[in-house]
Amino acid sequence: MPLQEICYDPKFKPVNSIYENRLRQFIDNGQYKRLNLPKFYDRQRIHQDGHHVKIWYHQIPFERGSDPTSPDKRPSWRSVIDADKAGKIEWKNTYGNQPFGPSWSTTWFKVKLTIPKEWLESGDQLTFEFDCGNEGIVIDPETLVPATAFSGGERKEYQLPKSEDGKYSFYIECGNNGMFGVGAGGSNNPPDPNRYFHLVTADIVWPDWDARALFFDFWELGDAARELPGDSWQKNRARQVANLVMDMFDPEDRGSVVKCREFLKKEYYDKYNDSDKVYSKGDVHTLASVYAMGNCHIDTAWLWPWAETQRKVVRSWCSQATLMDKYPEYQFVASQAQQFKWLKDQHPEFFKERLIPKVQQGQFFTIGGSWVENDTNVPQGESLCRQFLLGQRFFLKHFGVKSVIFWLPDTFGYSSQVPQICRISGIDRFLTQKLSWNNIDSFPHSTFNWVGIDGSQVLTHMPPGNTYTSDANFGDVLRTSRQNKSQEFFEPGLLLYGKGDGGGGPTREQLEKLRRIRSMYNRNGNVIPKLQMGTTIDEFYDKIMERTNQGNDLPSWIGELYLEFHRGTYTTQARMKKLMRTSEIKLHDVEWVATKTSLLHPDQYKYPARKINDLWENVLLCQFHDVLPGSCIEIVYKYESIPMLENVLKECDKLLQGAQKVLSNCKPSSKQQVQVGTLSWTKNEKLAVDSSGFIPATLKEDGDAFILNNGELTIKVNKESGVITSIVDDKTKTEYIDNKRGRNKLGANQFVLFEDEPTSFPAWDTELYSVNKYKYLTKTERVDVVCTSDEKVTVEVVVPVEEGCKLKTQITLKAKEAGVSDESKVDIHTEVENWNAFYQFLKVEFPVNILNDFASYETQFGITKRPTHYNTTWDTAKFEVCHHKFADYSEYTKGVSILNNCKYGFATHGNLMRLSLLRSSKAPDGNADMGNHEFDYAVYPHSGALSHKTVKLGLEFNYRYKFALASEVAKTFEELITISGDENVVLSNIKRGEDDKNIESQYALDSKDEKSVVVRVYESLGGESTATLKTSLPIKEVHVIDSLETKSLGTIDFNKASESHDIPIRLRPFEIGTYKLVL
Repeated sequence: MPLQEICYDPKFKPVNSIYENRLRQFIDNGQYKRLNLPKFYDRQRIHQDGHHVKIWYHQIPFERGSDPTSPDKRPSWRSVIDADKAGKIEWKNTYGNQPFGPSWSTTWFKVKLTIPKEWLESGDQLTFEFDCGNEGIVIDPETLVPATAFSGGERKEYQLPKSEDGKYSFYIECGNNGMFGVGAGGSNNPPDPNRYFHLVTADIVWPDWDARALFFDFWELGDAARELPGDSWQKNRARQVANLVMDMFDPEDRGSVVKCREFLKKEYYDKYNDSDKVYSKGDVHTLASVYAMGNCHIDTAWLWPWAETQRKVVRSWCSQATLMDKYPEYQFVASQAQQFKWLKDQHPEFFKERLIPKVQQGQFFTIGGSWVENDTNVPQGESLCRQFLLGQRFFLKHFGVKSVIFWLPDTFGYSSQVPQICRISGIDRFLTQKLSWNNIDSFPHSTFNWVGIDGSQVLTHMPPGNTYTSDANFGDVLRTSRQNKSQEFFEPGLLLYGKGDGGGGPTREQLEKLRRIRSMYNRNGNVIPKLQMGTTIDEFYDKIMERTNQGNDLPSWIGELYLEFHRGTYTTQARMKKLMRTSEIKLHDVEWVATKTSLLHPDQYKYPARKINDLWENVLLCQFHDVLPGSCIEIVYKYESIPMLENVLKECDKLLQGAQKVLSNCKPSSKQQVQVGTLSWTKNEKLAVDSSGFIPATLKEDGDAFILNNGELTIKVNKESGVITSIVDDKTKTEYIDNKRGRNKLGANQFVLFEDEPTSFPAWDTELYSVNKYKYLTKTERVDVVCTSDEKVTVEVVVPVEEGCKLKTQITLKAKEAGVSDESKVDIHTEVENWNAFYQFLKVEFPVNILNDFASYETQFGITKRPTHYNTTWDTAKFEVCHHKFADYSEYTKGVSILNNCKYGFATHGNLMRLSLLRSSKAPDGNADMGNHEFDYAVYPHSGALSHKTVKLGLEFNYRYKFALASEVAKTFEELITISGDENVVLSNIKRGEDDKNIESQYALDSKDEKSVVVRVYESLGGESTATLKTSLPIKEVHVIDSLETKSLGTIDFNKASESHDIPIRLRPFEIGTYKLVL
């Protein structure tokens, strides 16, 4: 038909911005909702009416000021339901908008529903809608299997199962806290103890499922109209079609809803936009650009305690199991063995009847391999190995699988030894996204090989959408496709969607949106990214390998993945960090002593594997990436983690005493007693004054200084300021302190207060500008000599900090040991009384006569080098770094090491070394670090560059446990396992083999009727090395094994004829070696 000759009805070109802005009116609940789609969301709804909807409540007793984490605040489901069945609970009627609380308390609701006959006869899916603003869960009173969870606005719908008579009865357990705790005025603020949550909704609903489906259709269409490129026809067509739908809709005709849906399928979607079949349609041969995976990041503690996390786990995962029933394409991953263990122990019905089947059906995937999603900055290397030992063995034992992917989306930096620890734990793949939080530099890769300091590498993907809690919006899919920084190597990116941090996981809404986004692609081409569901994480990484020449074409990032953010977490919650260091060392000591005792006296002593593993579980739990870094609320530390670690220390002491008792009961021919310890060498604290080469420590006054000397070092301490103004090597006359140049012209052991006002995240962050806003604490109350024995001399300095707060620091020089040279150091013990600062950061400085472009910091099983300059923004970003037992700053001819026993933050720039001591952040813990503290550190000046002597002294400074044994017993004890050879090789840990049948480990997988010892060694300084393990044990075999103790990587030949066996080993730079000695 030809164009009409005369125009009687002119048309205008729509104004894009106006027509685009109009779209939100159609689906929101604003002023026009009665004229738009919201009018038809429900066919009928009945509020709490006392007939169709009956709800009663029972408040669990909660005494204000009591421990909010105690078990009585969260009684087991069975105990409550059994009490109700026995008539022991007095239920009370509820009313609309009724408040429930206070914060952290528990409210139970008893619900009875009666569905109208008309609703039942419709055959439609009916729902119960519940919103109390807090977190709740629906519990079947007979099976104790939960159905779904509630979490306020984002999850408030329970789809009722089919019922012949329309009668329903169930319980709802509610924790009176939000998904993100009960922060006062903001989630990251300290908790408000008086929060109440209101019963806003308790309705039965007969939904109009067509109207609700149109809601999703239109939502994604509107997003396409807003977010697609302006020059694409798909964007303009989406806007036009959406407006036509709004024009077509008739608020007086519910039937227009179906017409609108049919129109959309004809004009913009394909016909599968609300079906799981949508993912098998369209151009199936084109590689997807976005692979979506559901996940539910549950912080094991953060703005809530562990006690609440245990409930978050079952709430979150039961909701996911219910979604899996209705969405066949849906797959979900969850990490953290600890959370699975909580679930198994507390909710065995759900674990066995719902979770296990979903794992077997290939919808619920365990992933990650670690006990918790741990911090990797502060834990020692052995702890990182144990995260995988317990985590992987738990998953193997209960699910028959181990993970090949380290799943760590949210932690505050990544140690340079993580790749190697992953590889020796059966993991060759890694996922994180936290580097997208860098506040200075943008990390350049999305898919790459991360290479550790030993050369080990793991295939790494960082989701390009820069989140693990995507809401699965159209924009999230676009960002995942567009922000991929590695598309020249591998085009796709992972989209991790689901409510997270506080748990929750994906919602029905998110799954519906994703179906429609794929439907758009099927119909409209690749301007809309191709989104794929149903591909597992393993399969995604397999695709990377296939398309990048088995990963060999990918770029490499060598060394630590330093997070340019959250640097305050190296220092916040100092007591927690000190307890962690001490607990790790105590467990090392227990395993060292228990292993030897169990082999020397097998008839009198059994290796306490179960108890040791229980203690390790607690230590590993405390390494969660908000607990150990110090970013949790106060009740986590006050009632949970600090008491837990204090108990670890008590239990370790009991275990040590038990083993020592057996060793001490031996009847030696000689009564001579000697000290033994838990390092591969023993150093007696009591010095033999008459030994050749012993030089006593002396102290004298000279003008304005105290002069401390031991024949090897001469130390000057200013009488007025109390700082160390000189450290001189008596032999070479080398001066190690430089108080003439640089910004600190006062001296060493000079305390400094920095203003500490980050732009956000107080417990987490300390910022660059704070480096230049500081004051030196130069006033002293007194500087006194407090000890002048042959063994040591000590000067004590008392420094006022603020009103009501002061610190006392003791500077000690010990006598030079007989036969030992170049190991003298200045020991410093500092006590802080009533630390009461407000956003101040206490540090101590050491201006040194050293100049180099890098400093070396001990990290897990090795050292990490960082710049001492600000050449680039990448260098500048490292103005505060993490270290463990020492930091070293050396030239070719000399250097200075700062040792410590519980501190982690450090900085070295120019000629200034600076140890971080205490912070005073006020959120989310308003009392973080307040109170008394004590800690030790030392200055070790040395000739030459960093050497094994610093490593050895750092170990001795921390591993101080010693006990007395008869000399013959001690000799047998110590010679059981020793090491010789290159001195940079450290014999780190010994333990019994986890699968030894006679130790009855709860983590045994393949129990063997044998005795074995697992020995861990590492090369500490970065050079290929050889060493010899020596043992007096009657060993039959020696295997090189993985750290999980599940796989032999080879055997080592040794002389079996000799009574004492020499086992030769060779290590590449920074290699961790694990060996199994089989008796």
